[in-house]
Amino acid sequence: MRRYAFLILLGILYERTQAQEFPRGFSLPIELGQGFNQPVGSPPLYLLTLQVVPQVTLIEKRLRLGAVLGGFYPGARVGGLAGPRLTLKLLEGPPILSATSFNLHLLGEFLWATAPALEGGRQLLGGGIGLGSSDLVTVAFKLHRDLNQPATWFQVSIGYNIAKPKIPSL
Repeated sequence: MRRYAFLILLGILYERTQAQEFPRGFSLPIELGQGFNQPVGSPPLYLLTLQVVPQVTLIEKRLRLGAVLGGFYPGARVGGLAGPRLTLKLLEGPPILSATSFNLHLLGEFLWATAPALEGGRQLLGGGIGLGSSDLVTVAFKLHRDLNQPATWFQVSIGYNIAKPKIPSL
């Protein structure tokens, strides 16, 4: 009897561990990023971004779709940006106690951004690689290319999921 109880407990812990990374439902990370943007022939300019990224899980434990809404400071004037984001989980780290240690994910974005100096605004196409922990904190390295003017944007961002559901205790 004790053996069966032990196996059931292990099964519960395994399911609890698996449910923490890219769980079903909604997430709302807030991301703060720093980096640079570099127009062709110009020195790099400081880049600061603040984004809210509401996301919904399309394939549990694997794929998310979201919308990026935020602002940016590319070394001159403040602007706004918005667009879709697709996030694919590539791998998951080993469990530590009853939680996964990390996940590695790939993200792709297409962002429309305001730009007072440009007639058509900016269109940023890019993506990056992210490292997340327990669907709560993420660190991402992102690279975007401006399609309307020859400029490259690089940033490192840190995010915190303010809508993380509580994990039920055993």
